[in-house]
Amino acid sequence: MKQSTKQERRGSFDSQLSNSIFKSNFIALDVKKQIDDQIINYQGDDEFEMLEKQQKNIPILLFNNDQLIKLNKKQNFGDDQKLQLAATLIQQRGIKYLQRKAIWMTFIEKGDAKKYFSKQPPQQVEQQIKKDINRTGYDDKMNNNKYINLLHRILRAYAIYNPKIGYTQGMNVICGNIILLLSIDGNDRELELDNFEVIEDEEEMFWMFVHLMKSMEDLFISGVPGIHRRIKQLEQMIQNRCNEILLHLQSNNIDNLCQCFSQYYFTMLMQKQEKKFARLILEMFLLYGEAFIQNFIVGTLQFYQFKIIKMNELEKLMPFFRDTMFSSYYQELKKLKKQNLIIQHFQQNHYFDKDPYLGITQIESNIEKQQKRKFIPEKILNLLTKNWFGKILGQQ
Repeated sequence: MKQSTKQERRGSFDSQLSNSIFKSNFIALDVKKQIDDQIINYQGDDEFEMLEKQQKNIPILLFNNDQLIKLNKKQNFGDDQKLQLAATLIQQRGIKYLQRKAIWMTFIEKGDAKKYFSKQPPQQVEQQIKKDINRTGYDDKMNNNKYINLLHRILRAYAIYNPKIGYTQGMNVICGNIILLLSIDGNDRELELDNFEVIEDEEEMFWMFVHLMKSMEDLFISGVPGIHRRIKQLEQMIQNRCNEILLHLQSNNIDNLCQCFSQYYFTMLMQKQEKKFARLILEMFLLYGEAFIQNFIVGTLQFYQFKIIKMNELEKLMPFFRDTMFSSYYQELKKLKKQNLIIQHFQQNHYFDKDPYLGITQIESNIEKQQKRKFIPEKILNLLTKNWFGKILGQQ
């Protein structure tokens, strides 16, 4: 899985000049505010009202238990329902495990999995699965014979179901978390207290794994085109939304973002994360797919932008990306949930968007409006040019 892509180096003086000055996130926040103020002075009343509406998040009414039960029977969700369901799953306290699981399974197409469990994969595949399953667990409940046996059987069955891919390292982490999240044991306290062995539905776990892998196949086929595409898109998103991070990484000889971020995709952000964090990722992935992963990565980077920029050594940056960033961010999300601010935070960071948010700023959208009218406010252009070039030249 160690793949690399050759990306064009950005950040030199010439390449900075070649980019549109209106697309740079290199402008200081106070300068952006000045520009916004200048732009608003040129807006008509109708445009100003539109700008005001865009800046406000409309409160989302959460589903109650009766509404959640009715949703269990629905297969297709509209955009508004998706948003309402996402907000409910994130913010609502006290949703029972079986109720959550029933909602998850509405997204899944199931069939007869017995024929896949009854066959034997090629010996090479079998050996690789056995090698990886013992190093999947990081949760105590993963380190028991029942869990290991389930993981082994589901990965083998998938290799039969999809021989084009078979088995590749990283699948064990995703599948392991699915087992952990779909197991009654460990999720339902009442059954745990009853102290009897629960027979898990391995076919449900299998079909959940199949469903997730349909969106991720290109990460595991020969040549891994999926990682090249995702990293290229990620680089564009970082450049547009928090370009200082990209420039900082390049100044520390990190020109290929695969170095830092490829493991996020191969393990669906779940590696070594606590169960509730993995549950959050699963639920949002079921609702928004790959767009959520991309938006979540960039949103987390933006959250830690100043901290990342202060790290000037590769030995500090890599462990932060690999081991610390997401687990630390999840602790911050828990604080926001207690303050009833988590949904607003998700909206502001575009986590509920259907597509990856590339970072078209308010400055860009307003400049484009003015250009369509064949009217460019020279004061704004002069202000932007003066401050932006001054920063590039180190004069400010």
